[in-house]
Amino acid sequence: MTEVLDRESLKALSTEARQDIIKHLSKRPYTASELAKLMNKHVTTISEHLSILEKSGLIQRKQSENKWVYYALTPKGDKLFKPRFYSWIVVLSISLLCLFGGLFSVLSVSMYSSSFSAQTAEKAADSRELMAATVNQSAPNTSIAYTDYTLTYGIGIILIIVAILGIGYLIYKKREQKIRVSI
Repeated sequence: MTEVLDRESLKALSTEARQDIIKHLSKRPYTASELAKLMNKHVTTISEHLSILEKSGLIQRKQSENKWVYYALTPKGDKLFKPRFYSWIVVLSISLLCLFGGLFSVLSVSMYSSSFSAQTAEKAADSRELMAATVNQSAPNTSIAYTDYTLTYGIGIILIIVAILGIGYLIYKKREQKIRVSI
Protein backbone atom coordinates (compact mmCIF):
# COMPACT_ATOMS: atom_id res chain seq x y z
CA MET A 1 0.00 0.00 0.00
CA THR A 2 1.44 3.34 -1.03
CA GLU A 3 2.00 5.93 1.68
CA VAL A 4 0.75 9.43 0.80
CA LEU A 5 2.94 12.29 1.98
CA ASP A 6 1.18 15.15 3.72
CA ARG A 7 2.40 18.77 3.85
CA GLU A 8 4.28 18.33 7.11
CA SER A 9 6.19 15.33 5.78
CA LEU A 10 7.08 17.13 2.57
CA LYS A 11 8.21 20.19 4.53
CA ALA A 12 10.25 17.99 6.86
CA LEU A 13 12.02 16.37 3.92
CA SER A 14 12.64 19.65 2.09
CA THR A 15 16.16 20.16 3.46
CA GLU A 16 19.18 18.04 2.69
CA ALA A 17 20.18 17.79 6.36
CA ARG A 18 16.87 16.16 7.30
CA GLN A 19 17.12 13.79 4.36
CA ASP A 20 20.58 12.78 5.60
CA ILE A 21 19.20 12.25 9.11
CA ILE A 22 16.48 9.97 7.71
CA LYS A 23 19.09 8.01 5.73
CA HIS A 24 21.21 7.50 8.85
CA LEU A 25 18.20 6.48 10.94
CA SER A 26 17.19 3.92 8.31
CA LYS A 27 20.32 1.95 9.29
CA ARG A 28 19.88 2.05 13.08
CA PRO A 29 18.68 4.33 15.91
CA TYR A 30 21.00 7.21 16.81
CA THR A 31 21.21 9.86 19.51
CA ALA A 32 21.31 13.56 18.59
CA SER A 33 24.99 13.77 19.51
CA GLU A 34 25.87 10.74 17.35
CA LEU A 35 24.08 12.30 14.39
CA ALA A 36 25.87 15.60 15.02
CA LYS A 37 29.25 13.84 14.86
CA LEU A 38 28.29 11.92 11.71
CA MET A 39 27.06 15.03 9.92
CA ASN A 40 29.64 17.52 11.29
CA LYS A 41 26.93 19.84 12.64
CA HIS A 42 26.19 21.29 16.06
CA VAL A 43 23.95 19.28 18.38
CA THR A 44 21.37 22.09 18.67
CA THR A 45 21.01 22.24 14.88
CA ILE A 46 20.49 18.49 14.73
CA SER A 47 17.98 18.70 17.61
CA GLU A 48 15.93 21.28 15.69
CA HIS A 49 15.89 19.06 12.63
CA LEU A 50 14.93 16.06 14.77
CA SER A 51 11.99 17.92 16.33
CA ILE A 52 10.66 18.87 12.87
CA LEU A 53 10.98 15.28 11.69
CA GLU A 54 9.29 14.06 14.86
CA LYS A 55 6.34 16.45 14.41
CA SER A 56 5.88 15.16 10.86
CA GLY A 57 5.62 11.60 12.14
CA LEU A 58 8.64 10.28 10.27
CA ILE A 59 10.77 9.61 13.38
CA GLN A 60 10.13 8.97 17.05
CA ARG A 61 11.99 9.22 20.34
CA LYS A 62 12.93 6.03 22.10
CA GLN A 63 14.02 6.07 25.72
CA SER A 64 16.79 3.65 26.54
CA GLU A 65 17.81 2.00 29.80
CA ASN A 66 20.44 4.67 30.36
CA LYS A 67 20.06 8.45 30.10
CA TRP A 68 20.34 8.62 26.28
CA VAL A 69 17.43 9.40 24.00
CA TYR A 70 17.56 7.54 20.71
CA TYR A 71 15.71 8.50 17.55
CA ALA A 72 14.38 5.88 15.16
CA LEU A 73 12.17 5.79 12.09
CA THR A 74 8.46 5.27 12.53
CA PRO A 75 6.72 2.75 10.27
CA LYS A 76 5.69 5.71 8.08
CA GLY A 77 9.29 6.87 7.75
CA ASP A 78 10.51 3.34 7.20
CA LYS A 79 8.06 2.76 4.33
CA LEU A 80 9.27 5.87 2.51
CA PHE A 81 12.80 4.61 2.14
CA LYS A 82 12.56 0.82 2.30
CA PRO A 83 9.91 -0.76 0.11
CA ARG A 84 10.01 -4.22 1.69
CA PHE A 85 6.84 -5.55 0.14
CA TYR A 86 8.25 -6.11 -3.32
CA SER A 87 11.70 -7.27 -2.26
CA TRP A 88 10.45 -10.18 -0.15
CA ILE A 89 8.11 -11.32 -2.92
CA VAL A 90 10.97 -11.36 -5.43
CA VAL A 91 13.31 -13.23 -3.07
CA LEU A 92 10.62 -15.74 -2.14
CA SER A 93 9.66 -16.34 -5.80
CA ILE A 94 13.25 -16.91 -6.89
CA SER A 95 13.87 -19.18 -3.91
CA LEU A 96 10.83 -21.31 -4.68
CA LEU A 97 11.76 -21.55 -8.37
CA CYS A 98 15.27 -22.65 -7.43
CA LEU A 99 13.90 -25.17 -4.95
CA PHE A 100 11.50 -26.77 -7.45
CA GLY A 101 14.09 -26.68 -10.26
CA GLY A 102 16.70 -28.27 -8.02
CA LEU A 103 14.34 -30.96 -6.79
CA PHE A 104 13.29 -31.72 -10.38
CA SER A 105 16.92 -32.05 -11.47
CA VAL A 106 17.88 -34.29 -8.56
CA LEU A 107 14.81 -36.50 -8.91
CA SER A 108 15.17 -36.85 -12.69
CA VAL A 109 18.79 -37.98 -12.27
CA SER A 110 17.72 -40.47 -9.58
CA MET A 111 14.97 -41.85 -11.81
CA TYR A 112 17.36 -42.13 -14.78
CA SER A 113 20.00 -43.97 -12.76
CA SER A 114 17.46 -46.45 -11.36
CA SER A 115 15.98 -47.13 -14.82
CA PHE A 116 19.47 -47.50 -16.31
CA SER A 117 20.37 -50.04 -13.59
CA ALA A 118 17.18 -52.01 -14.27
CA GLN A 119 17.85 -52.11 -18.02
CA THR A 120 21.40 -53.28 -17.46
CA ALA A 121 20.23 -56.05 -15.12
CA GLU A 122 17.65 -57.29 -17.68
CA LYS A 123 20.27 -57.42 -20.42
CA ALA A 124 22.67 -59.29 -18.14
CA ALA A 125 20.01 -61.86 -17.35
CA ASP A 126 19.43 -62.58 -21.08
CA SER A 127 22.93 -63.82 -21.85
CA ARG A 128 26.58 -63.14 -21.20
CA GLU A 129 27.32 -62.57 -24.89
CA LEU A 130 24.62 -59.99 -25.20
CA MET A 131 25.91 -58.27 -22.07
CA ALA A 132 29.47 -58.15 -23.39
CA ALA A 133 28.26 -56.69 -26.66
CA THR A 134 26.13 -54.14 -24.84
CA VAL A 135 29.01 -53.07 -22.61
CA ASN A 136 31.36 -52.73 -25.56
CA GLN A 137 28.87 -50.79 -27.65
CA SER A 138 27.36 -48.58 -24.98
CA ALA A 139 30.44 -47.78 -22.89
CA PRO A 140 31.15 -44.44 -24.61
CA ASN A 141 27.47 -43.47 -24.53
CA THR A 142 27.16 -44.42 -20.88
CA SER A 143 30.07 -42.23 -19.84
CA ILE A 144 28.64 -39.27 -21.76
CA ALA A 145 25.20 -39.81 -20.25
CA TYR A 146 26.75 -40.26 -16.80
CA THR A 147 28.68 -36.97 -17.16
CA ASP A 148 25.56 -35.11 -18.31
CA TYR A 149 23.50 -36.44 -15.44
CA THR A 150 26.26 -35.73 -12.93
CA LEU A 151 26.29 -32.13 -14.12
CA THR A 152 22.48 -31.97 -13.91
CA TYR A 153 22.61 -33.42 -10.39
CA GLY A 154 25.24 -30.84 -9.33
CA ILE A 155 23.18 -27.98 -10.74
CA GLY A 156 20.14 -29.31 -8.91
CA ILE A 157 22.03 -29.34 -5.60
CA ILE A 158 23.27 -25.79 -6.21
CA LEU A 159 19.72 -24.61 -6.93
CA ILE A 160 18.49 -26.19 -3.70
CA ILE A 161 21.27 -24.46 -1.73
CA VAL A 162 20.37 -21.09 -3.32
CA ALA A 163 16.73 -21.66 -2.34
CA ILE A 164 17.68 -22.45 1.26
CA LEU A 165 19.87 -19.34 1.42
CA GLY A 166 17.05 -17.18 0.04
CA ILE A 167 14.52 -18.46 2.55
CA GLY A 168 17.10 -18.07 5.34
CA TYR A 169 17.69 -14.47 4.26
CA LEU A 170 13.95 -13.74 4.47
CA ILE A 171 13.77 -15.21 7.98
CA TYR A 172 16.84 -13.17 9.04
CA LYS A 173 15.34 -9.92 7.69
CA LYS A 174 12.02 -10.59 9.43
CA ARG A 175 13.77 -11.14 12.78
CA GLU A 176 15.88 -8.01 12.25
CA GLN A 177 12.73 -6.02 11.57
CA LYS A 178 11.14 -7.30 14.82
CA ILE A 179 14.27 -6.37 16.78
CA ARG A 180 14.33 -2.88 15.23
CA VAL A 181 10.67 -2.32 16.18
CA SER A 182 11.28 -3.43 19.78
CA ILE A 183 14.24 -1.06 20.33
